[in-house]
Amino acid sequence: MKELRIIAISCLAVVIQWGFIQELPMSRFGNPYIYLWVFLVLPFNTSKFSNYLYAFILGSIIDGLEQSGGAHTVASLAMVLAKPYVENVLYGFKDGKSDEGLIHLPLPNFITQTTVLVLLHHTILYFMENSGVNHTSELVLRTLVSTALTILLLSIGHLLFSRKYAA
Repeated sequence: MKELRIIAISCLAVVIQWGFIQELPMSRFGNPYIYLWVFLVLPFNTSKFSNYLYAFILGSIIDGLEQSGGAHTVASLAMVLAKPYVENVLYGFKDGKSDEGLIHLPLPNFITQTTVLVLLHHTILYFMENSGVNHTSELVLRTLVSTALTILLLSIGHLLFSRKYAA
């Protein structure tokens, strides 16, 4: 059942990303990437293999739609790889048997952890798309603007879908 929920969230994220967000007139400065929500709602007890598989498949789908040559896949895999370490550094040891994800965190903790993970993702993504450090100021601007927009949308999603804030 958990896998079906994750697949449904993934499909919805791709539809929202590609159908609505991708066409926003901000592509020069970077776009928000709502598909990262999938990695944030994965329960803590999801196996490493499953995490990597979800990141690879979802990153590959976005790469195929954007024709970005694997940049989303690499950035998504890096984000999923860093997620447990960021959780441990920020909040201490998490129970590996817990079926909760970041969606169960209070909003300030969610924003803190999301900021670190999204900034990592976007830095790798735009570095790979930019083929290195040419035009460093544009790279930094795109990374920061896109990170801020992504965190804003993910925080709104957190407020809407977190059980903690539900009416």
